[in-house]
Amino acid sequence: MRDAVTRDTKTTSVLSARLSVVIIGVLLAAGSLIAAGLPSAGASGLTSITDYKVPGTDPWGTAFDSSGRVWVAMPGCDLNPSCPSSTPPGKLGLFDPSTSSWVTVVSLPAGYGQPLFVTVDSSGKVWFTMPVTNSIGVYDPASQTVTQWAVPTPAAGPWDLAIDSTGKIWFTEHYTNKIGSFDPASQTFQEIATPATNSNPYGITIDASNNIWFTENTDAVALIGEYTNAGTLNEYKIRNTATAGSGLTPHLITVAPSGNIWWSEGFVSAIGALNPATAQPGTTQGVTEYPYARPHACSSSHTSGISADTQGNIWLDDSLQNAFGSYSAASGTFSFYNSLGSHPHDGLNVDSQNRVWFDEEFANKLAEAIPSGSPPPPPPAPGTVLATDTFQRANQSLWGNASDGQAWGGEASCKPTFSISGNAGLVANTGSTSYSAVLGPAGSDEEVYATGSLSSFASSNFGDVLRWANGNNWYKAYIDGKNLVLQKKVAGTTTTLASVPFAASAGTAYSIHFRVVGSTLTANVWPASGSEPAGWMITASDSSLTTGYCGMRFLTQTGTATITAFQAITA
Repeated sequence: MRDAVTRDTKTTSVLSARLSVVIIGVLLAAGSLIAAGLPSAGASGLTSITDYKVPGTDPWGTAFDSSGRVWVAMPGCDLNPSCPSSTPPGKLGLFDPSTSSWVTVVSLPAGYGQPLFVTVDSSGKVWFTMPVTNSIGVYDPASQTVTQWAVPTPAAGPWDLAIDSTGKIWFTEHYTNKIGSFDPASQTFQEIATPATNSNPYGITIDASNNIWFTENTDAVALIGEYTNAGTLNEYKIRNTATAGSGLTPHLITVAPSGNIWWSEGFVSAIGALNPATAQPGTTQGVTEYPYARPHACSSSHTSGISADTQGNIWLDDSLQNAFGSYSAASGTFSFYNSLGSHPHDGLNVDSQNRVWFDEEFANKLAEAIPSGSPPPPPPAPGTVLATDTFQRANQSLWGNASDGQAWGGEASCKPTFSISGNAGLVANTGSTSYSAVLGPAGSDEEVYATGSLSSFASSNFGDVLRWANGNNWYKAYIDGKNLVLQKKVAGTTTTLASVPFAASAGTAYSIHFRVVGSTLTANVWPASGSEPAGWMITASDSSLTTGYCGMRFLTQTGTATITAFQAITA
């Protein structure tokens, strides 16, 4: 049952790969990977990231044995949600971090399925689920034997699994509406159905009191389930609004050291938490969602893996952003890092040494990330320069790296309407859609100076943005040829905060100075050939957004914007 083992490692420094992202407003947060064009926000939060080639394909679930070694399930197919019937049985692999090598590879025999999730019991036996063949199995390292049992409900699709303190194996039945348990002592099953027939339970975990927690995965249901140690089924709402079609698909679930329950939320770029002490079944009481924005606007998002470390940080991955990161409840910040391989997915777990392990499914690798443990850097002092761009660089598509070495984010990193030409940043026709360009770390009290022109103001404008989280959340100070306008967009709704007349001519360069301190927003605009006015031309007060990125935003339906200078500083 042992295959030849191949080893392929790659290690990278991540001193330039960190994004430290601060929650805004009502827990709306910004975050993305460096490939999205957002710069580092300070010293790295990781010592290293290393990945190891797995001795199989499509690695999925992970688990640790008592020695800290990592078991990996390798189904050999991408279960979406199943595999072709012709797919051969998969493999289990055991990776030893002390030697950086695979010490055991188990090829499941004929008649077995594709192992998806894996867990290890107190005696070292390795339990796994096989959804395609509707079975659960166990590998005994002592005897090097495998055994399997069919789940009672046909085509149930056993998925994630966990072991309670009595040794029972609990699992979700993802193709239907049940969770189940298997008692190894009596070799008997128990199944519990949810009220909704299309709940498709996904992740499962067990708290210190032997209560079973699981996610109900379809966005038409989108609930957190609890099967108590007294045999009662409770369900908790994540949102009070209708969720069908929203993409809210709770995936994996974990218990933090505090006892709070955390889960990943699929296609809505968020994680969620439930406080059992205050939660009430049938309501959202005690439930909080923590969204993070996707500055890489050209890529979708899929939050799946989740785990808590011993410090209470919640680690997660986003397979479609090729990123992983953590949320600190203490500081209210997300930090994200690049994944070396493609599609970090459901196999994210944190070991007893706080090392973060996750599968890179499409790269056929297991990744290890070692946090540095360094505290986050202090906020910069007032007047500190956060970002600068003179646009003095070779012609290119997109805006690329600014003159200070930081990378532009937002659509400037991925939309071909952005380019560098003639030592200026250009924004060509955007149609009826506005696009953003952001640069520098997130902050709270900040100001932006930008200089540029528009070849036509017809149905077009350009200006500075502050406290930008994504295309649906920002403050903007812009000129449209007739006025200087202060505007906000919060949760997709745009509101004009203030407006004063200002006649601007096409082809003339103007400088715009936009500042926010606390809830006070102020702005000036003047011809770039002149001097900034004394005092402020326009002022407004708003407290909807509390932190975010600095940058610019453009609507160029009829002309081209030409930007020659940008600077962001702390206010």
